[in-house]
Amino acid sequence: MTTTHISYCRLCPALCGMLVDVADDKVVRVRADTANTSSAGYSCVKGRNAPSAHNHQDRILRHLRKRADGEFETISLQAAVDDIGERLTAILAESGPESIGSYWGTYAWRATATLPIAKAWWEAIGSHKTFSPITIDQASKTVTYGRTGAYVGGVHRLEDADVWMEVGGNQLVSLQSLGWSNTNPTVNLRDQRKRGLKLIVVDPRRTELARSADIHLQVRPGTDAVLLSAFLNVIFAEELDRPQFWGRYARNVEALRRYVRDTTPAVAAEICGVPEEDLHAAARMFGSGRCGMANGHTGTDMGPGGNPCEHLLNAINIVCGRFADEGDEIRAATLTGQAAEPRARVIGPYRKWESGWQSRLGYGLLPSPHSHFGELPATLLAEEVLAPGPDRVRALFSIGGNPVNAIPDTRRQVEAMKALDLLVTIDPFMTETARLADYVISPTMMYERADFNILNGAFGQYSPPVVPAPGDTVDEWEFFWRLGGAQRLDMRLGEGPSEGVGAFAAIPRGRPGALSGEPPSIDAVLEMIADDDQLLELLKEHPRGYAAPPRTVTVLGPLDTDQDHLDLFPPEFPEEMGELRRVLEDSARRRYRLVVRRSKETFNGTGKNIPELNKGGTNPLYVNPDDLAELGLVSGDRVVATSDHGTVRAVTRADDSLRPGVVAMTHGWGGLEDEDPFAPGVGANVNNLISTRGPAQQVLRMPIMSALPVDIVPLKE
Repeated sequence: MTTTHISYCRLCPALCGMLVDVADDKVVRVRADTANTSSAGYSCVKGRNAPSAHNHQDRILRHLRKRADGEFETISLQAAVDDIGERLTAILAESGPESIGSYWGTYAWRATATLPIAKAWWEAIGSHKTFSPITIDQASKTVTYGRTGAYVGGVHRLEDADVWMEVGGNQLVSLQSLGWSNTNPTVNLRDQRKRGLKLIVVDPRRTELARSADIHLQVRPGTDAVLLSAFLNVIFAEELDRPQFWGRYARNVEALRRYVRDTTPAVAAEICGVPEEDLHAAARMFGSGRCGMANGHTGTDMGPGGNPCEHLLNAINIVCGRFADEGDEIRAATLTGQAAEPRARVIGPYRKWESGWQSRLGYGLLPSPHSHFGELPATLLAEEVLAPGPDRVRALFSIGGNPVNAIPDTRRQVEAMKALDLLVTIDPFMTETARLADYVISPTMMYERADFNILNGAFGQYSPPVVPAPGDTVDEWEFFWRLGGAQRLDMRLGEGPSEGVGAFAAIPRGRPGALSGEPPSIDAVLEMIADDDQLLELLKEHPRGYAAPPRTVTVLGPLDTDQDHLDLFPPEFPEEMGELRRVLEDSARRRYRLVVRRSKETFNGTGKNIPELNKGGTNPLYVNPDDLAELGLVSGDRVVATSDHGTVRAVTRADDSLRPGVVAMTHGWGGLEDEDPFAPGVGANVNNLISTRGPAQQVLRMPIMSALPVDIVPLKE
């Protein structure tokens, strides 16, 4: 007998409503819930293939401990907790809390109870050595807010906009863009275009989003900051800026105006490889708009000029006044109590990484949702393990992530994992990191646990488990609750300041209180996290989700006239632009530029082991057909790509959406050591081309991961 349950997907920020068919206590089918008022019938191929992941033959259903001979044996949850707790206690006694590290992967984000409870455990440990992919893909946004400051009166929304610009991203696949709803993106864009929205896309590939654009600027990879400088040149020269906004909230605007004066559309067109008239038209289109935003993504932030790119995008929005100002009416709604009235005010530059705790390797902390301390750049993880010192990282917890595969310079990451005294991973599959671990904790998957979501603070949905948890699997929060008890830690929920803005600030902090004794029921934990006696019951009464009643509020003025200002010309900006020019000149040594590419079928590393998603079985190198012909190759031939750091072997796939001279590959693939990259589910590992010990962006220690110069030759078998 098959039963159908109302639930929602927890793979990505869209959190789409789903209908889940269950037979014999197994998930057998998942499809979009057309009655869900948030996602409105949208679903992606990854979400619909959840049964393949839940029921996968390689899924880990027992907790594992590595024996002396290197093989794994099963172990009970309590035995694992006792063993790990004992080893942690010894390491802490010998080396102190900074010898413990944590890596938080994207898989941990959508389990509602995991982050708050694990965060309470982490803060009770007292270590600052936490890492995550946040500092890999778009951390330049954090640096920009720290250097420039942040305007908190409210951003423009796509639904209200007359013009919009996306740089280096494909919202129709990645579903992560400020001001743009993550739900049902294709239909949403179609509706906005019908009412007259103008769309500009900057991308070296003709993506799904670019095909919908009024103007697509197919730039040379890595040159986005030059193009954006020309945008500002046009906006200032043609008086398309909004001095009534920037004159009140920003400083150093004239310094920025002088800096971009020489970057004319003609100069930028030559460097960026786009028609001058198209560049000029795009800048004029954006500047002439009344309402809209310019957003950057992994394509900009993972390239050689991520910091200046994000600064220029932010500066364009500020100069054009793309924010809600005092007296403007905006839509607002909240599920969690009465929202604060929006105010037209600035949080001035705060440069968190320059104050407070510093690592022994000279790096400060960036804002993070994973602890109120903040987090270190992920590319520092291997050095924190391998560099000698009394507080080097000796124990690491990987929570729903795969740092071996996610962080550049894979061989260095493997070396670091092998040097640890204790490595614990929490993952349903034997990832590259799990294979190196001392303990592998087997977690429940999304339709086996209770969760609630609060999407943008205005829509919430609760889902009970729709199938029982198989084997010995455990909710991650329960593991950390029990581990903290075994260590006799003073774990507390809801304490410490909130970190970050946007998605970071939206993570529930929970009701203040101690976490001790036997773990309670999951609903009791969710009530603690919701910090609202009525919210969980309200969501249970509306199984398809509950939307907060919409309301219109007026943006109030600042509390005082002596407020901070946004800095549009921080001292590092011209310095980093100069470094970018040097990188671009040096890149000419190699024939091709390798760019990052998102995949519809996988989410970072999730999905590559699912045959229904990974029909090709490997991670192809996408090449323009003209480039393939020049190399004497056809789609499906095998090649070697070489960078200054290393090589990868890959199978080619023709892709005429790419600009000639540009090749593309997806991150998150690859095995250990010299595993065959052509084997199903392994694939070529882009990170073998990248070094974490060479030139890197300031603050982030970020190497070039996109617009990476490479050469390509046929593979000689």
